[in-house]
Amino acid sequence: MEIDRADIVASVAVYLLVAIILGLCIYARRHWPRVDSRKIVHVGIGNFVFIWWAFRHMWVMLVFFTIPFAILLFLAMFERNLISKSFLGELSREGHVVGLFLYVISINVLVITCFNEHWIAASIAVVAMTYGDGFGSIIGKRFGRHKIMYGKSLEGSAAVCVATVIVSTIVFVFFGFITGLDVEYNYDVQTVIPWFACILLAGIITALIEALCRGDYDNFVNPLVIVGVMRLLGM
Repeated sequence: MEIDRADIVASVAVYLLVAIILGLCIYARRHWPRVDSRKIVHVGIGNFVFIWWAFRHMWVMLVFFTIPFAILLFLAMFERNLISKSFLGELSREGHVVGLFLYVISINVLVITCFNEHWIAASIAVVAMTYGDGFGSIIGKRFGRHKIMYGKSLEGSAAVCVATVIVSTIVFVFFGFITGLDVEYNYDVQTVIPWFACILLAGIITALIEALCRGDYDNFVNPLVIVGVMRLLGM
């Protein structure tokens, strides 16, 4: 099995991102009691979409990043083990018990099905799961006045759509930018409809899924539906 410098740099960058986000979460819990620190992790870890394209070998990403985190979060769901007694275990039990575990499982699926060919589609799917869901929850809890189902609101659903569209646009522009650099990545997508229409559709679908799907499972359903639609549209 091969591993090159790009894999090492990408792995270090991912772990630095995780460390920064967890550190920010711990700080928020101590100094910003009104802030939902779980959402800091939920949204913040999603920024790895600006890193994962740099991996050259899928097995490196799986073995050194996504699978270990899946194992840790699986153990965190249960009691009486070292992981469940840690900060990670405490964090995973604050919301939907299986939520964070499904979060990382869907990332594993995206890596396996999209590695090195459909990074844009996969990245938009991650954005929908992280930024879309995260800001939908934050705005919905703060400003949600018109309730729909499962305790969700129209205001929260609108925030899901807007956040998904804005950050997905940033992601799309970013992948276009790195194509001009001297890196082994070829940004070449021919979408069935204009790319901005694809992103708008992703925002609308994400908002609908978030509104209709129970909170336990949206971290799995949402990214897989979005990546499927984006790939069908040519991303």
